[in-house]
Amino acid sequence: MNIEIKQQLNEHVLDIYHLIEIADLLRKNPLEFKSLIDPNGGKQWENIAMMLPYLPLEMIEENIDHLLEGFMDLNWLGSRVLYAYLPQLDIRILKPALNRVIHHAIALGDGEWVFFINSFLENESLGLANSYREEIELSQNYLVTKGIYE
Repeated sequence: MNIEIKQQLNEHVLDIYHLIEIADLLRKNPLEFKSLIDPNGGKQWENIAMMLPYLPLEMIEENIDHLLEGFMDLNWLGSRVLYAYLPQLDIRILKPALNRVIHHAIALGDGEWVFFINSFLENESLGLANSYREEIELSQNYLVTKGIYE
């Protein structure tokens, strides 16, 4: 079933009807949602991002770290959808996930990922900076040591 859904997600940008239909399948079947998340860009990632509002919050919470992989490259289709969706999540869910993912990206030496997360957190239009000071400081300190941020 996951392979069939993954193929549908990868074919083309799905219309709202198909996104809701796939979200319903995910709700009713014991599928492993994280196996669908493959942020290599392309239509699959965009379709998953567009489907997020139609999925149960528990499913989003369980997979939040995987969803934050969408910030590995903000040029990927769907990554900007995360910009709009993620700030709506409860800070008690998003804050620890961002902290874990920033530490993971630092451990991987992935300065771009850290940079894109930092850009998300500092984006003035989102108004997240005051609530995520610790995560911003962590990412900026790393970026300074890598010569990416001044």
